[in-house]
Amino acid sequence: MPLKLSDIKKYSIKIAEKGEVLAWIGPCSVKKIDLKQIPLDGRKYECAGRVFLSNGLDLQASFRIKKSDEPLLIDDSIYTKIDDVWYKLGEPEFFIKTELENDDVFPIEWIPDIPLLTHIKGPYKMNFKG
Repeated sequence: MPLKLSDIKKYSIKIAEKGEVLAWIGPCSVKKIDLKQIPLDGRKYECAGRVFLSNGLDLQASFRIKKSDEPLLIDDSIYTKIDDVWYKLGEPEFFIKTELENDDVFPIEWIPDIPLLTHIKGPYKMNFKG
């Protein structure tokens, strides 16, 4: 379901806007934090960033990661912003809006706006199948 700003506020949906990092502090709550790098501490973070689709399209995004030894993008947490509306990556409305097919999108690469504190440099490859 496409999300407008009013929907995000009304339903308290966790979306990180450009340059933001939100740390998950409970099952349904987050706190905006200011970081120079996202640490390797095992916490879940909602991050603003970019996704790069397999067809080369580059989109503003919000996605959830969990950090441990390797950056881990959490499946089904990726929203992309198109014309000030957020679309879950791969939802039917996303494909209608972009006129793309699944093979045009997956696999993706991703990178947060705030760098990860890791020796592995991004962009990172997704770790699940679309």
